[in-house]
Amino acid sequence: MKIVVFVKAILDPEAPPGMIHFDGTIEGGRTPYVLGPFESNALETAARLAEAGGSAFTAVAQGGVEQEVALRKALALGADRAVRVDAQGLYHDPLATARRLALAAGEADIYIFGRQAGDFDQAVTAGLFAGAVGTAFVPLVQRAEIRDGGLSLKREIPGGYEELEIDLPAVLSVTNGPDTLMRLPKVKDVIAANRKPIELMAEEEDRDLSSLAAVRPRDTRRAGRRLTGDLPELARALGAELEPFLQGGQVS
Repeated sequence: MKIVVFVKAILDPEAPPGMIHFDGTIEGGRTPYVLGPFESNALETAARLAEAGGSAFTAVAQGGVEQEVALRKALALGADRAVRVDAQGLYHDPLATARRLALAAGEADIYIFGRQAGDFDQAVTAGLFAGAVGTAFVPLVQRAEIRDGGLSLKREIPGGYEELEIDLPAVLSVTNGPDTLMRLPKVKDVIAANRKPIELMAEEEDRDLSSLAAVRPRDTRRAGRRLTGDLPELARALGAELEPFLQGGQVS
């Protein structure tokens, strides 16, 4: 059984304020890169399925040398191959990304993504990838088990969970849950992972259809005023504040 997991390193969201600048461009500076949060769920799922199926798995990432952080994490958790699709820049069009990853991954039985990247949070690459390779796509998976040549899945749905059986090949996007909490790799495996080679693939010519123009922080400041008076006066003043909203307008 061939399993491919896709990983991504992102700028550390725990970095101190001021290390990432929002002036129309993204500047990493000395900000470290870390494995994306949902990629850790994808890695744990890949490791569990590989162990159950008596096989190894391949890890694939797209980006610059910063992606070695994610790929070496995958090697420490049991990946037998790590492949980086060479691409510069922090943002890439999801459709072009899906096509490039499909070429890098080749044919497999199970393709595993995190539910969304931890930086741009678009959550569309996995579905586009499934379209590119022509396989079934199951999002928001919390548990995956090999059963009768296929997979038994538990996935998150609004208000609850859904259990289903699927045939292979298939594309999964994995979310957080008790069964997808990433294990800590052993120290000896981390040391061994740092010595393993990472295969480099040239970026394909598939052109990005969209590009990042600017990144700006959300303006969370909001004008307000203090209401005073007795209870009836406060109720009337509050009603006046809410009236535009109740009539379909916006509250200032």
